[in-house]
Amino acid sequence: MSILNRWRLATGLILGLAPGLPAMAQGLPEALPMPASPSAELPPPVAIPSPTVIHVPPAGPGPSWQPGAIDPVATARHRPKFVVLKSRSWHWRRFQGKALGYPEEFQPRPLGAALYDHGRTMVANGAAAKLVLFQFDFEEGTSRLNSRGQDQLARLAAQLAASPYPLIIERTPDRPALAESRRFAVLAALCAGPFPVTSNRVLVGAPIPTGLSGIDAQIIGANALERTKDYGPPIPISNNGVNSPSGVTSK
Repeated sequence: MSILNRWRLATGLILGLAPGLPAMAQGLPEALPMPASPSAELPPPVAIPSPTVIHVPPAGPGPSWQPGAIDPVATARHRPKFVVLKSRSWHWRRFQGKALGYPEEFQPRPLGAALYDHGRTMVANGAAAKLVLFQFDFEEGTSRLNSRGQDQLARLAAQLAASPYPLIIERTPDRPALAESRRFAVLAALCAGPFPVTSNRVLVGAPIPTGLSGIDAQIIGANALERTKDYGPPIPISNNGVNSPSGVTSK
């Protein structure tokens, strides 16, 4: 065979095998992805603030101070059965018992005790008003809590452990069975938590807080923005140098 025929044979073999090379390359599996680092597999941490818990006695907020027993030293200076005779005496019961008082029973109340009791009652009422799961805390038309409802339930569970008040599920008047199913779902979630509650601690009803109306909120918000913009308006002083509402006087 001549050299020319050899070149023709070699060229024909190369051209005949060339179409099969891409097909073989296409049949190979794709390259495996590089393994991710262990830190990339973990989700980013979610910061959830710790709930503010208000401790309320089981019987509710009561007076923080009560008078103690009658002073035995003062009572010993009187004749026997003095307390019984005093309670049965018409003159002492009508005049001294209601106006003057008895020295052996007088115990001064600590300064600020009445104001403190009033504040404790207001704080306890606020704690009871917060124990509500509204309709927007659930997914529309279902008994499943959304992300906001789950965070809200975690905060309310801590408050349920520190107060005797119930958790209110907002009622659905058009679908009463939906509110009841949401109640059972919340009960099941609480029983799986660290502080299980009884069935009478989760109720269906109307929320206690009513909130501001749209008009009131608009007026209050506008006033706050206006006072902030004006850096706090000065207190007006009348011509006589006395401001009657605040009692500020001019020098």
